[in-house]
Amino acid sequence: MVVDSTGFGSLPNEILFSILSSFSTRNLLPLTPTCRHIHDIILRIIQCRMLEAAAHKDHKLVLECYHPSAKFYTPYLYCDYIGTPGLSLDDCNALRADENSGSLGKLSKLYSYFRPLKPDEHRRVLRQHPAGGWPALPPMGFVNKHEQLVCQDVHLDSHELFSQLVTTTNLVKLGPKPGVFMSSVTIGEGLTRVWRNWLADRTCCDTTPVEPDIERQRKTLWADSTNRVGLKMNVVERTDIPQPIMLRRDEDPPVSYTLQYEELAIRTSQLLLMMEQSFEQEVKHSGKALVIGSWIY
Repeated sequence: MVVDSTGFGSLPNEILFSILSSFSTRNLLPLTPTCRHIHDIILRIIQCRMLEAAAHKDHKLVLECYHPSAKFYTPYLYCDYIGTPGLSLDDCNALRADENSGSLGKLSKLYSYFRPLKPDEHRRVLRQHPAGGWPALPPMGFVNKHEQLVCQDVHLDSHELFSQLVTTTNLVKLGPKPGVFMSSVTIGEGLTRVWRNWLADRTCCDTTPVEPDIERQRKTLWADSTNRVGLKMNVVERTDIPQPIMLRRDEDPPVSYTLQYEELAIRTSQLLLMMEQSFEQEVKHSGKALVIGSWIY
């Protein structure tokens, strides 16, 4: 489509950028087919927003990952921003210079990576009661087995083919006190099955050098079918669990592993949309706060 020399498209790029920046990302996307000129400006706006959303200082990613039986005592985890491959200044310039279509589609495939942090001391975890507790193994909560990485034990009995992890990722704006959030929006949530075969394969693959992208793909467990949120994990087989004395020929042995949370992968476009939703929530609920805390004593 040819832009009229006296119309909207004839305005200087700086003015067009300022006008279009007032629109939300959801409202900008339908305008991209207008012409190549408008498309390039919107592409630049979205790139800038993605960079800002991924490393926004006023907001934090909160990860909740737990076995369904451990829902009420597994603490949530803050996550620190690591980076967004493919969204550097050189990558953005190359993408805008590409004459082929599909630039916005390439942006939608980018992921931002975060490092889950160990729980703070002020967030309590339920402990085993002295009068009675778990017969053999503790529930699958977090364990302190690595200096930096969050760790979680997974145990499968001989009749179990998989375990389950509930994963919920929220974007929050921190309040004046710990556990007080000024806003909270859900980026993704889902129930993931951790299969026995996958755990065994990961322990074998960890010793084989492969390309970084392939390694990241192999180690990532996706929390939903659209691959918006995923956890890259190291898997370490436990050797401190006693093995049964006898097993039938057709029976698998019980196994135990430690999952080390290496990275949290978030689709950057989804992160941007939820960041804007968080801003809208802050405006609508100004003066209110959401308090999240542990009330188990």
